[in-house]
Order: sequence, then structure tokens, then C-alpha cells
Amino acid sequence: MDTKLTSKEYWEEYYKKTQTSKVKISRIVSEYDQLWEILLSQNGANPPKTILEIGGYPGRYLAYLSDKFSLVPTCLDYNSDVSKIEECMKIFDVNDYKVLQTDIFNHQIEKQYDIVISLGFVEHFSDYNQILDKHCEYLKPGGTLLIMIPNKRWLRKWYGYLVDYDNLKAHNLKCMNFKTFNDFAKRNNLKEIKLTYFGEFQYAVHQKLNFIQDIIKRVVKFIFKRLNPFLRNHPSKFYSSSIIAIYKK
Repeated sequence: MDTKLTSKEYWEEYYKKTQTSKVKISRIVSEYDQLWEILLSQNGANPPKTILEIGGYPGRYLAYLSDKFSLVPTCLDYNSDVSKIEECMKIFDVNDYKVLQTDIFNHQIEKQYDIVISLGFVEHFSDYNQILDKHCEYLKPGGTLLIMIPNKRWLRKWYGYLVDYDNLKAHNLKCMNFKTFNDFAKRNNLKEIKLTYFGEFQYAVHQKLNFIQDIIKRVVKFIFKRLNPFLRNHPSKFYSSSIIAIYKK
């Protein structure tokens, strides 16, 4: 059942102007190093060797993690252009990788992986529980899973209504709570390693603004540029940018 809130065209346009550089990618992805270490530390005496990213285009996180932890990566994404993935892998000198250019609904699973991640994927579907459960089918017994979704409820929801409504509509806010992830773990007999809100308040927007909206954004940016160093260290459902869950199968 196709329950997407976005289209292939939406994502191809979204990433069309993405610039890739090792310094920029490393700066973004390394913000989560403490969580990557937790994810990688759960495999005991047998270090993980393979990693799959579901909805992995354009491959930035996958390339960084593969390089940092000596993993063989696979990217599953239905984007018709693989050049950005190839570019990211080349930048990080990752030569042994695979791209599954397919839709998760139609893909016939041929193998399982030591680590599975998805970052900003689940929330783009109306039937998010079906998508969450699908992740487990790709995960080896004893493997670890990390799922990250944005937190666009509470304060970010009202900010989105004012200046970022098109982007807000592309997300299913119903999944953005701890209950969704607790229920997911119980359904699939997963051990919960970590479940947390993470990050600062996100004031960046994804649409053109009129005069009034631009003023609102400037005021919010001025305020939160000063508050975010504090908020980053005090995560909360009211303003943190993400929800991150780590599990062991």
C-alpha cells in the first residue's frame, strides 16, 4: 500500500542543489557521534560489518559512517539519480558499496544487515507503523537499529504554520512521540537501547517568505541563536529538533 506524503519528484527537486564536501558532511554528521558510538557498541565481541540506510539519498550519513567505522554500506532509495550517492562515497574513499534503487514497498528483501538506520524517513508516510515494522525485516538477529525523525510538534508546529507550512504538510506529526517508538519495540520484540529528544530549535524554513513571514523568521532566528546552546543540552519535546531511537534485535 502506497501511503507516501511526498513524491519522487519532491525529493529529486529537494536534493538537486545539494553541495557535498567532506568537511561539511563531517561537521553535520559528527554532531551525532555519541549516538553512533552507542549504536556500534551493542554488537559485543562481533563488530558490525554491514550497514543499510533506508531512504539513504544522498548518502552523506552512510558515507561518513562507513568510513569512520569500516562498514560496507548499502543505500536503499527510490531516487532516480545515484550521482550524489556516488559522489559522497568517493569523497570518503568508500569503494565497496551498493545502491538499491527501489521503493521499500516493492523491494524483495534478499539479505539482512548488522546495522540499519533511517533518518527523516518514517514521518513521510501516513501508515508509519507499517514502515517502522518494515525496518526490522532488514535487520539481522543481534543487529542494531537507529531511527531518527524530526520533532515538528509543539513549538515547531506553530512556527511551521506561520512560515513553513508546505514543509509541515509533508510530515506526519502523529508519529512524533515516544509512544510510537515504545509500541514499535513491543510489537517487534526489540530491546530499547536509547530513546531521546535531541538537538536545538530549528528555525530554518523550506519555502519563500512574504514580508511578514520574513520578519517572523528573523525574530525567531535572533532569539534561538542565543537560546540554542542551552536548549541543545536540555532536550525536550517542546522544542528539540529530533527524536532518536536505538534498538537491538
